[in-house]
Amino acid sequence: MSSDSMENKKKHKKKRHGHWAQFIIFLLLFVLIVAMIIRFVAGRRITMTLNGESEVTVEIGSHYIEKGATAVYDHKGFSFLRNQPLAVGISGTVDTSTLGDYEVTYTTSYGGMEQKLVRKVHVADTQAPVITLKTAPDYYTPIGQEYVEEGFEAIDAYDGDVTENVLREEPGDGTIRYTVSDRAGNKAVVTRQIPYDDRTLPEITLEGDTEVVVDYDSTYAEPGYTATDDVDGDITAKVVVTTAPGEKKNHTIYTYSVADEHGNTATVTRLVVHMDPDVPTLVLAGDEEITLVGGVWYKEPGFKATDRKDGDLTDSVKVDGEVTYWHVGTYTLTYSVKDSDGNEVKAQRVITVKARELPEPVTPDPKTIYLTFDDGPSDYTQELLDVLAKYDVKATFFVTHNNKLANEMIVKEHEAGHTVAVHTYTHDYSKVYKSEKDYFDDMNRMNDVIEQLTGERAAIIRFPGGSSNQVSRNYSTGVMTRLVADMDEMGILFYDWNVLSGDADKTGAIPTEKVYENVINGVAYNAKRERFSVVLQHDVKHFSVRAVEDIIKWGLENGYTFKPLDLTTPTTGGIHQTVAN
Repeated sequence: MSSDSMENKKKHKKKRHGHWAQFIIFLLLFVLIVAMIIRFVAGRRITMTLNGESEVTVEIGSHYIEKGATAVYDHKGFSFLRNQPLAVGISGTVDTSTLGDYEVTYTTSYGGMEQKLVRKVHVADTQAPVITLKTAPDYYTPIGQEYVEEGFEAIDAYDGDVTENVLREEPGDGTIRYTVSDRAGNKAVVTRQIPYDDRTLPEITLEGDTEVVVDYDSTYAEPGYTATDDVDGDITAKVVVTTAPGEKKNHTIYTYSVADEHGNTATVTRLVVHMDPDVPTLVLAGDEEITLVGGVWYKEPGFKATDRKDGDLTDSVKVDGEVTYWHVGTYTLTYSVKDSDGNEVKAQRVITVKARELPEPVTPDPKTIYLTFDDGPSDYTQELLDVLAKYDVKATFFVTHNNKLANEMIVKEHEAGHTVAVHTYTHDYSKVYKSEKDYFDDMNRMNDVIEQLTGERAAIIRFPGGSSNQVSRNYSTGVMTRLVADMDEMGILFYDWNVLSGDADKTGAIPTEKVYENVINGVAYNAKRERFSVVLQHDVKHFSVRAVEDIIKWGLENGYTFKPLDLTTPTTGGIHQTVAN
């Protein structure tokens, strides 16, 4: 064989081997590709998972909560294709207001693949009704009595009010059982424990009164009592009686107590008073009706009160009422006294205040001289009395009680026939003119002295400082106006003066001759005007007393008559001065 043939043959053989190799390589690649395709297709998958249970029960009327589902695309062969989330579609509804079975479908797809899951939802009534027992505050059933229903109600979440379906049973063991079922067969049972109790107090009945009066020297005798209880019956034997002092020393409190078998306690009390049931005796001294005339002050005649038990109660007598003895009127005083047991007795005294009945005034001859002397008696009064006696002249003394010789001189003035009249007891303006009462008290105090010494009260007065004084303004505004009106109302004569001697000059003593001149000039002046004269002098001034004899001589020599003031002496002709307060 030629070398070319051989070469060609070799070339042809080599070419044939090359084709096979290519075929094998192609076949291997094809197998590899097919295998990879098979692996890719076989490794694909979708994984879907429900959130929550696949079958759930929902209470009717509640709210269904959709929990959903999750889906992922996964490939077992290729890690980069693992756990890719996929969207999940949800279909189906759940009506929680209607009983029934419902389905919710979850769907997902990817690359021609699709997957579904279903959740079953049951809407059911599983709750039993609720029974509520009504209870009144502090309610109880007395022992031995039937329980009175306090009330109840039953409410079901689906059926509503099912109270009328409640079965009420009394087993007889002190309880009440209430049972009710709804249409779904849910059943409720509650039990009430009946609150039996004995809270009624026993009753204690006292025989006789709850307040008993026993004579203070007698022994108390128990009138009796009974005690009953609504459960225990008669429990009088259990009553315990105790005693204790009352609010007053003669009071004793009897306490009756009893308890029933359940601890209920009743208590009543009786007050026993040991006392004298008789009222005290109250006796008024003097008359029960008294008449006062002309501003004479009222002096209590006295009284006495006694009691069988307490003895002398005079110091305990109360006097109600007041006698305004410087005003005409009728006044009632009420006397009352109580003994230690509260027994009271009263008595009354009626005081009538009347005005003095005055005689008709007699107008004196203009040549009449009334010598009047204020503020005494004094150390010079005896000398004055001697002068007056020497000429048989009567004068008027407006006396005070400021001198140790007062009593002796007042007696001598009276016995000599002179008029003794009231001036003042103290001559202290701050006391005398403090009020109407203070003035009249001072006046009567002095008049008491005069009455004691002479046997009669003075019916004539002269105000300290005269009715026209202004010093009284310092102590009571308008007091002189009121006092002058009081004198007129009471029939008390007061005299000022229309002849001044000047012996009251605030600068001190003046010559006796000056006193003499002042008096005779004043008297002569009044006589010319057809007026009698009331002369003001003070027998506490010696220089003034020494002028009296010459005044008398002058008067007698000139045809004047000397008189003392009396109830017939007029108060006209300047005798009453103008009131300045």
